[in-house]
Amino acid sequence: MTPTASDYSELLQEAKELAQVLRDSLPKDIYAGSLTLKSKLPFKAISIRELLIHRQSELVDAAIVLCEADRLVPAFVVTRAAVETTAVTYLLYRNMKQFVTSRDVHQFSEFLMRGLFGSKNDFTPEEAVNVLTAIDHLDKESEDFRKMYDSLCEFTHPNYAGVFGAFGLMEEETSTLRLGKKYQAVPTLMAVGPLVISLKLFQKYYNDSAKLLTTLNQLFEQGVVSHN
Repeated sequence: MTPTASDYSELLQEAKELAQVLRDSLPKDIYAGSLTLKSKLPFKAISIRELLIHRQSELVDAAIVLCEADRLVPAFVVTRAAVETTAVTYLLYRNMKQFVTSRDVHQFSEFLMRGLFGSKNDFTPEEAVNVLTAIDHLDKESEDFRKMYDSLCEFTHPNYAGVFGAFGLMEEETSTLRLGKKYQAVPTLMAVGPLVISLKLFQKYYNDSAKLLTTLNQLFEQGVVSHN
């Protein structure tokens, strides 16, 4: 069934409400002394978590503004970035959950360092977390997540959707290519569906990671796991 204008309006309102929840939840600082002093890993884990919510909040707010302004390609580009942030948040949750079971300090420490200081251009010595790996892991938990991401990529890259489909219309009878965003083949508000899905998943894994943070902090504080 093709979404109606009313459907898009409801989704946009839901996105705004979810975005407000994020905005109201933004932490201002993290005091290292509130965590165990026996390992830096819990502090690093919570640091990534809270940095990600700041990034996500800013991206989502921008995506909503772009959708309302009917800025098709930028709306899809920013929404894709929000989807990627959700995937990395899930990867953080997944690695914390694995660590609580495996107690593999080396693997967990390496992931946290990549999450905090990773780059793809050697700007930092750590290699960045692979976003597509994160997307594929989350796809196993959320059906069609990769498919949704790939659709957003079509607008992000200069492919048909992001070029001809966004700015052109061929008028066969006059053999004229009409140019400009008023000829876009896809409604900008189609970006709102992926945005809402991303926001809901982000909220889930952000919240679920809180309990895991408490558990891993206790593992170090109680000496069950040691790490300098």
